Amino acid sequence: SILPVTPLYLIAPLHRALALVWSHISTGSNSLARCRFPSAAGALTCVNTNTTPSSSMKGMLSSLQTKASNLSRSGSSVSFNSAEQEETPPSLPIPEISRPFPVVEQPARCILTSLGSRYSEQRLSSTRKGVVQVATSRGDKEQFLLIPIDAAEAGQSSDPDKCVSETGEAANSERKGSGCNTEGEENEESELKRAKSRDNMFYLRSYKFNRYLTSDSTGAVSTVEISKDDTGQSMKPGESEKWILMRSPHGGHFVVSAQHELNIALCRGENVTIGLKGDNDRSESWEVDFVSGELCFLSSENNKRIRCDLMGKLSLTNEQRGWEVWRFIEVGGGKVRIVSWMHSQFCIACNHEGQLSTVGIGEVDEGCDEWTVEKAPDEYSGVVIKSVTCAQRILCHGEVGLSTMQELEGGNGVWQLDAAHLQTYTLTSLHHKRSIGPFPYVTDNVKQSDQLVLQQIDDEGTVRLYHKSRGQYLRSIVEGEVSCTSTPPDDTEAGELWKMEPRSDGGYTFSSKKHNGLLAFSKDDINPQLCTVTGITSEKREAWGVNPILPRAISSGKIKTFAIGTSIAVGTTVAMPFLMAGMLAVVPAEATLAASVLSVGLTSAEAIASVGAIGATAAIVFREASDTLGIESEHDDDEDGKDYTKRPLCAWRLW
Repeated sequence: SILPVTPLYLIAPLHRALALVWSHISTGSNSLARCRFPSAAGALTCVNTNTTPSSSMKGMLSSLQTKASNLSRSGSSVSFNSAEQEETPPSLPIPEISRPFPVVEQPARCILTSLGSRYSEQRLSSTRKGVVQVATSRGDKEQFLLIPIDAAEAGQSSDPDKCVSETGEAANSERKGSGCNTEGEENEESELKRAKSRDNMFYLRSYKFNRYLTSDSTGAVSTVEISKDDTGQSMKPGESEKWILMRSPHGGHFVVSAQHELNIALCRGENVTIGLKGDNDRSESWEVDFVSGELCFLSSENNKRIRCDLMGKLSLTNEQRGWEVWRFIEVGGGKVRIVSWMHSQFCIACNHEGQLSTVGIGEVDEGCDEWTVEKAPDEYSGVVIKSVTCAQRILCHGEVGLSTMQELEGGNGVWQLDAAHLQTYTLTSLHHKRSIGPFPYVTDNVKQSDQLVLQQIDDEGTVRLYHKSRGQYLRSIVEGEVSCTSTPPDDTEAGELWKMEPRSDGGYTFSSKKHNGLLAFSKDDINPQLCTVTGITSEKREAWGVNPILPRAISSGKIKTFAIGTSIAVGTTVAMPFLMAGMLAVVPAEATLAASVLSVGLTSAEAIASVGAIGATAAIVFREASDTLGIESEHDDDEDGKDYTKRPLCAWRLW
């Protein structure tokens, strides 16, 4: 009377029990384990009997174990290994994070709104067939990914003080119309060349249709699909897909074709159309409105998070899901717009009377959706969020919910910002369909991937890898072997420390601080296990993609917009160089955000030795060049040094 017909959700515990029973039978033991089904607490237990199993019972158990194993491997449940009968050591708590990795959507996503429209707002839009037109909406069709092009790919000198030709060679200052002026006079042509040399060249790719904005010699503007090569990899866009963003004297920016040196313009005739012009007037000026940013939870001192429900209503909750994630979007001068991640059209606004609400973007009164984030006074742990428009009233929480107050009183106006992934990742092989699964194995079943917390230890990329399901740290004491330890972390214990380094061809490596062996997995095709190797092999089993685990209750399409280890032109990354959090610890507090971002920009795996390839919104928004893209600033010049310009926001403990 051991096992009746069992539903699929019990297959995994059934498999475990059968393995234990079979071990008794195979050794000839008279002590047979009777399996009890899960109790209210969800535990499956076994008790001993003195029954001697018959041969028919042995056959039944063997058959059931085989079926359970097959179902388990097929993905019906988590697979089981009989070696796991060993008692699991006591688990350690999730480590405290002092140097967080931020989550910033990359490449930056923006909407281009014409400043030449006489009546309603006209935004650049595109269609599935490649037609570029204008629209009044703010949907996916109006969004473009702003993909930086590094100086080498653009064919330009990286020295901003040199006037360069389109081939990257120094222009002949005596050549007529070269734009170089020995007397220091700046004309439009020299400004354009200067912009090209400052890594301010971009691809503009439709967020909805993945087509690149392009132009031709007739002045027509459209989008084009980039074909793939024989290996299935997308080819690089050509010269006609390169664009420069330059500050316009009419406000906003000119969007300049790098090949034709003409601006995208609103052309009026029988119908409003889009084309190239060279008049440098208001019809060629565009406001660059970012719609991507840094993703954070916004928590009160009593560990409750701000939630935005389906109707846009604000409340406080203990949950940490997609509804509690907020997107902090740079709007210029260190100011941010706080937008619901789940409802990208809803932002938190404060009117002139100090009343708080969620308002649709585009419907809010000017400036009412702008906030600053700065470190709270020393007696508090967190940040203070102030309204820009309403006399710097402070966002606060209390018994009646969310509101604003004039002065900071107690801890009601103090908030803690935590990156939306809570420092949790999966590690996937960059060149094989494998990921770290139930320790010590790697698996080809994505659903079986185990989650790891990356705890950064210092400024040099030293990390610990905390295995969440086991509550233990991965370590390598002996070269070739990887194990788990329940010993409390010790910065002097090299066995559990790993050096995380980006690879030039994508992904990251993790080398043991104990013996420099690289984290990899064995060549076994059936049950590959984690191990370490002495160097990079031809199979590249040592290159890992580091993928953030974002909150649930989001669409699969949203999940796909995040990945470390993909190229800038293909996907997005976990925001900013991976060493940024560590670097911020050594950047002086008085340093400007621009200096901070630029100083760490060169450490990004995707940067390709170019600051322009950082891709982070803040890096673009705070660029200091006076003739190029960036909020350089339509605000006061001294704002870069203010407390509210420090980034990333989740690293407020390091400010």
